[in-house]
Amino acid sequence: MRLSEVVFDFNETFGELMLIGEPKEVYVYADGKRTNELEAIGYPVISTRQWEKFVVKVKETVPSVEFNGKPTPVIFNNLDAKLWQDFRSNEIKISAVADQIEIVNPPRLRVNKGDAQA
Repeated sequence: MRLSEVVFDFNETFGELMLIGEPKEVYVYADGKRTNELEAIGYPVISTRQWEKFVVKVKETVPSVEFNGKPTPVIFNNLDAKLWQDFRSNEIKISAVADQIEIVNPPRLRVNKGDAQA
C-alpha cells in the first residue's frame, strides 16, 4: 500500500485552515527543472487541529485572496489532499489542491446612515 492511497477525513484530521502568508506562484517542473508554465497559486496555511503548516495549490493564475498580515480563516472548494513521504527528512507531508479559496466571514463595510430623525 502506498501512503498516497490512504483515505482520511481532512476536516477531522486538520480542522479549520488559516491563511498565514502571501500567496505565491507555483510553476510546472519538467525533468527536475522549473518551466515558465504557471501551474497554480500556492496559499500557505496552518491547520487549527494539528498546527501543521502546508501549501494549498489553487487552480488560478492570479491570487483571488489577499493576506492581510494576520492569520485569516479560509475555506477551499473541492479540496483534494493526499499524504506523501519525504524520504530526505523522513516526514509525512501533505499535498493539497483546490478549485477555489474563500475567506470565512470577510469583514463587512459599515456605512453610517446618520440620524434617522428629521
